[in-house]
Amino acid sequence: MRMNWYYRTILSYAPIFFVIISSMIFVIFLALNNASERKYLETNKAILDRIVFHADANLMLIERNVVSKLLMDSEIQDYFANTSQDALDDFLLQKKLIDLSLTLPFANTIYIYNEAEQRIISDLGSYSLRSFGDADFLAANYGRKEAAGWFNPRSFAYSPHEEEAQQVVSLVKFVYTGDDMRGALVVNVYQRSFMEYLNSFGESDYNRVRLIDAASPSPDQVTAMNPIQVQSDYTGWTYVSEGVHDQGYNWLSLFSSAWMVIWIILILLALIGFTIITHIHYKPIQSITEKVSQFSNRKSEELGIKGANNEFTFIEMALDHLLKRSLDYENLHKEDSLLRQQRLFHDLLAGHLVLTDEEFQQRLTEFNLSAPYDRLGVMVAELDRYAEFTDRYKVKDQNLLKFIVESAFRDLGQSHHVFVWHAWMEPHRIAFVVHHTADSHSTQATITYAEEFKKWIHQHLELTLTIGIGADSTSIETLADSYRNAVENVELKTVLGIHSIIDNRRSAGILNLDRYAYLQALDYAAQSFRMNDSEWRAKLTQVLGELSKMQFRKRDMVEFAQAFLKRMDQVVLAMSPPIQSRWKSEYQERFANLAETMETLAEFQEQFMSLMNQFEACVEEDRQARRHHSLAMQAKHYIDAHFADPGLSLVQVSDYLNLQPSALSVIFKEEIGEKFVDYVLKVRMQQAKQLLLETEDSIQSVAINSGYQNVNSFYRAFKKFQDIPPGEYRNMHRAT
Repeated sequence: MRMNWYYRTILSYAPIFFVIISSMIFVIFLALNNASERKYLETNKAILDRIVFHADANLMLIERNVVSKLLMDSEIQDYFANTSQDALDDFLLQKKLIDLSLTLPFANTIYIYNEAEQRIISDLGSYSLRSFGDADFLAANYGRKEAAGWFNPRSFAYSPHEEEAQQVVSLVKFVYTGDDMRGALVVNVYQRSFMEYLNSFGESDYNRVRLIDAASPSPDQVTAMNPIQVQSDYTGWTYVSEGVHDQGYNWLSLFSSAWMVIWIILILLALIGFTIITHIHYKPIQSITEKVSQFSNRKSEELGIKGANNEFTFIEMALDHLLKRSLDYENLHKEDSLLRQQRLFHDLLAGHLVLTDEEFQQRLTEFNLSAPYDRLGVMVAELDRYAEFTDRYKVKDQNLLKFIVESAFRDLGQSHHVFVWHAWMEPHRIAFVVHHTADSHSTQATITYAEEFKKWIHQHLELTLTIGIGADSTSIETLADSYRNAVENVELKTVLGIHSIIDNRRSAGILNLDRYAYLQALDYAAQSFRMNDSEWRAKLTQVLGELSKMQFRKRDMVEFAQAFLKRMDQVVLAMSPPIQSRWKSEYQERFANLAETMETLAEFQEQFMSLMNQFEACVEEDRQARRHHSLAMQAKHYIDAHFADPGLSLVQVSDYLNLQPSALSVIFKEEIGEKFVDYVLKVRMQQAKQLLLETEDSIQSVAINSGYQNVNSFYRAFKKFQDIPPGEYRNMHRAT
């Protein structure tokens, strides 16, 4: 049956109409896709700008701390003065470098170069310039004033022969005395730690930040490979963001312009054909329809869209593809907004960013937040027994519990109609900030919120919190000071106990820590242990009791354990090989790890004394098993009983024990840890000091009762032992 002209004309319009509509849709799709690409690149460029800003802020903080240390620290200045340095000075300087290293935000190593002595002291030890692995770097840059500052990534090793050199970025600061250059201080920040910090801003590995150094491609080549790059105004380094430019964009960018021209030509041809095919047979119209169908199928395959059986399916699936891309870009923008908000709060509390109140309100407005305030309350909540927390829960459950913790305080703020915000400053520590208005008593209100929050967490979660409260801030500019005050308070849970609230009123009554006093007590306790004197136990108990009344924090607990461990290592070296072996295999590591696992000083004291009692039992068992110890103790007791005898000598005691004098001398030194004559002198001097302070006896009488027939001999011995004459010693100590 032959179709009439009307229907053939109607059917001839359909393919042309479809070609025009599909062409317009495809052109719009390309335009929207290109616009989305530009927006996507702009967003990532902004993210990279913020990352570089924070990187520069941390590097500036490092440089500021180093310069402050060089200018203000007298021990470092003395090191470059024309004075001799002994081992103690080197040790103190090394400790200064370690303390400085721990304050810096990235993993690093620090060393100081003294030009006059051609010597280097680092946080790991002392080196001569020739034996130091970084000597070539110093030789190339020392003395050039333009070299002071940050250097591009390079290799660093302590020893020239060390195979595993680390990639670092270095800060060099020269030390001057007047106009004379005396040396340099070099901070080497490990590039791996620095890059991990930069990439920690992203929540996936899709976009990675890379630092371009001398061995990398040129900036033009980098731009050709990836257009997202930022150059730091501070260091001059160039950062690039890898993996940002999606392959789909590259494909569309190549074809967008060419296909626009092609589609315009096709539309023109279709309009021309529109007037022609109305006068010819329907078969050419059918042929055009088939060509359009073939083209839609081909385009579907090129775009990776399956199942496009006709033109309408092609259009529908193309729109679905466009919407999916748009949703992806929207989600990316939301994630970027949350990331920037968290970084803002973190940097304000940490002191990396300082804003005025007006600037802070403006930044909140950018995040669609509005929260006026008259005062800001800061509290820091720390998860108690965090090591047990990480061992007990999987990472997914840990994150869930932390989310519940922060949500609970946010709900608490809503219930009291106050605005609160938070930031996780460390894995186990979260800071909360409360916006107080003029009609609230802010300090008391912060304590009330802390009590309610601690109670809720304890009731609903199987964990406890210790909360430190800092002094209120009247401005966002002093917020970092309040945060540091809150951190100092929460760290006092070592002496005040866990699951507690610590504010300035509680911490004000605690004494400052006297490290010198407890270090002296540790020396005495270690030596008493070596002498098999039970006073070590009372001395340790006394010093730990005194520390419980001082500002003794977790880091001080670690230093205490390390200091005592160092002294015990020296004591054990004077003991028998079996005891040395057991110390290294059973006790040394347990003492070293003790402070890391304990939360409070009371727990630390219990475990510490328990370990010491166990080790004392091992030592006593070893001593009792050796005859030499028994002989040495008999000699010691004999000296303690007959020290007032002027004729007391090694020969006399040897005859008493039926030993050769030389054998007794060796046994006494090995077991007691002191020479025979030194011990006799010490016992006599202790008796003399006691008589001088507790009696009115003459110096001659004191000398006779101390084992000296000749007062001149006593005078010389006392002055040599005590550095002052006996009469002056009596007057000085009685006066005090």
